Amino acid sequence: MEAIYQRIAAQQLSFSKNLLKITSHLYEDPKMFAMQSAAEAGKRMGVSETTVIRFCQKLGYAGYRELQEEIRHELFRKSTLAEFVEPVADDAQRASVKALMAKDINNVQRVLEHLSEDKLAAVVSRLSACDRVLVAGVRSSHALASWFAYALDLVMGKTRLYQPTVDDVLLRVGELTPKSVVVAFSFHRYAADTIHLAKLAKKQGVFVVALTDTPAAPIAAYADMILPIHLQTTSTLDAAPVVMSLAKSIVSAVSLENKEEFQQRVTNFEQLDGNDFFWWIV
Repeated sequence: MEAIYQRIAAQQLSFSKNLLKITSHLYEDPKMFAMQSAAEAGKRMGVSETTVIRFCQKLGYAGYRELQEEIRHELFRKSTLAEFVEPVADDAQRASVKALMAKDINNVQRVLEHLSEDKLAAVVSRLSACDRVLVAGVRSSHALASWFAYALDLVMGKTRLYQPTVDDVLLRVGELTPKSVVVAFSFHRYAADTIHLAKLAKKQGVFVVALTDTPAAPIAAYADMILPIHLQTTSTLDAAPVVMSLAKSIVSAVSLENKEEFQQRVTNFEQLDGNDFFWWIV
């Protein structure tokens, strides 16, 4: 499905609300497109058959049938074990910690298959070369944004977490330049603060990266790059393990991209006498 997702990424910023709705359904249930006609799929998604066909043409396909054939080829050649995992029937087993961890692993795998390697490489490249990073995320997204800002600042510096109760949004965004990057975490329910910040940054010519749960999320209109964490749930608690895995991997990739700078930061960090800040067990 990688080639299809790349086509979507190339056109997504110009999508209408209905085309974004189709995109969300394609991420969530590609089998529907493989098995149903354009009219049937459109009815399930709440759009017209004509809109479904227009979506296909927007992606560069001659029509729905061509997209359908490509999806069928991708799905039927695939034989990953994750596709055949049956739901846990027993309530006690379903509630076990290990079963829930296995579900998270499965979610990570599914999202991994949807993400574009080229988009991820572009995000890492932007972060590695930028002059500063402003990370935004409030309410249910705050913990995710906070960890990412801390970890990225640890490996490369010049990273700040936007805190709406402390920071003046105009001042923080005003410090950014066209070489800066805003990383916005925006998950259901989509907090207005993060969306307004992204909109303001976009107007300033700042490159905006959005980690969100669907390409149809409000923040998509103001993002230069969207990393969709699309699951069959709107719960940020369920999405958190996947988001953290992606965030950690981006930070690790940035540290590898700037090896010398990262190593110098490690050296400087280790030379500091921080014994008074830690308890040592002897």
